[in-house]
Amino acid sequence: MLYSTIIYIHVISAIISIGPFFVLFPILRKMEKTSNMDAFGAYVNAFQAGITVVKHAGHVLVVFGVFAVWFGPWQFQTSWVLTTIVLLVISVVYLARAFKPTIRTFGTSKFQQSSFVKKLRLAVWIYTVLLLIMLWLMVVKPNLW
Repeated sequence: MLYSTIIYIHVISAIISIGPFFVLFPILRKMEKTSNMDAFGAYVNAFQAGITVVKHAGHVLVVFGVFAVWFGPWQFQTSWVLTTIVLLVISVVYLARAFKPTIRTFGTSKFQQSSFVKKLRLAVWIYTVLLLIMLWLMVVKPNLW
């Protein structure tokens, strides 16, 4: 029962850590098309809220992923687990560097709307791909070596 609960929480946190990214694409489209800076600021705030949800869900995901390996039939040396951990570290570093520096330019002299949106869109795509690769590893559990 404990292991099933751990897996359930792990899966729910995976959904919550990936889901908001698909909401960010329409927000980015609206950011791109608006010339109203008040509306643009509201979109930036919504974007930041999505990133915050992803970040906190990621914390739960990692903790319960560790519990799942610890209480489950796998070892941390298993190839798909190690690959997931490496991608996790890359994604955490990337998340910290991809969004915050760009978002901080909003409302400053360095802000340029088109490059701002372009950088955020690229960051969302890259992070989404990283998350989907990790999801694939967790579901398929391939023997990589």
